[in-house]
Amino acid sequence: MKSAVKKFKGLSDKAIAWIFITPTLILLLAINIYPLIYAIRMSFTNFYANKIGREPKFVGLKNYKKILGKEEIWEKMQITAHFVCWTLILQAIIGLGLALLLNKKFKGNELLTTLIVLPMMLSPAVVGVFWTYLYNPQVGLFNYVINFFYDFGVFDMLGSSTLAPWSIVIVDTWMWTPFTMLICLAGLRSIPNYMYEAAEVDRASKWQQFIHITLPSVLPFLLLALLFRGIENFKMFDLVVELTSGGPGSTTELASINLKREAFEKWKTGYSSAFAVILFVTIFGFGNVYVKVMNKIKDR
Repeated sequence: MKSAVKKFKGLSDKAIAWIFITPTLILLLAINIYPLIYAIRMSFTNFYANKIGREPKFVGLKNYKKILGKEEIWEKMQITAHFVCWTLILQAIIGLGLALLLNKKFKGNELLTTLIVLPMMLSPAVVGVFWTYLYNPQVGLFNYVINFFYDFGVFDMLGSSTLAPWSIVIVDTWMWTPFTMLICLAGLRSIPNYMYEAAEVDRASKWQQFIHITLPSVLPFLLLALLFRGIENFKMFDLVVELTSGGPGSTTELASINLKREAFEKWKTGYSSAFAVILFVTIFGFGNVYVKVMNKIKDR
């Protein structure tokens, strides 16, 4: 033990840092980088995973051209974009509103915060099953509440091609708004009190204080939360599968669900690898643009 300590004492800080970082880098390469490189390689072939022993044939950009020229794929991307946009809008508005409420000191603040945060602690699969029962047209609580205010009769949220996409938006908003709220709450509590005191001396109204102090200060935190949620929602899979499995028809079939069907039901490994690469580039591209815009807003 003493000899090992002596060896460490003789090393530079940089060498010690590399000793601790190297295992993590190796794990990262093994779990993330290698599969990505392998998927990119497979995307240029006509490989089928269920045809063991058959050598994949190089087809160049054929898979990419097929995907980008397929109208069905653009429909899935549109459905995904609809889901991502509405969840982000609702989570931003409700999350910021809850953060403003919980930033005030009142009796039961801690208990209310805990209750609001509980949904994001659950597994998406569990949440999906839970809300499937709530949406049940016969015995579900959601159907009961709707009919309490207006007699719709049997109100099948998940079975309607118009309402099914919104049912997923509602569940995701219920589950992940607390995440946005917590990030915004951290931003609100980082604002120094002297800024509000100075504003009160200048006789600024509460609305003026919100517009000129609160919102600019909390906006970088809100944008960061939306970046994380946007990336996650673009990849959303388990929650949607549990709720609708992409139905009715294909009205809630997100790009990730379509990718799974191509890869593990039709076994088009080369084709689905190209699709995965396109989704990765799309998320990476939008993420980079978003970060640049966020940095510009932050620097103002």
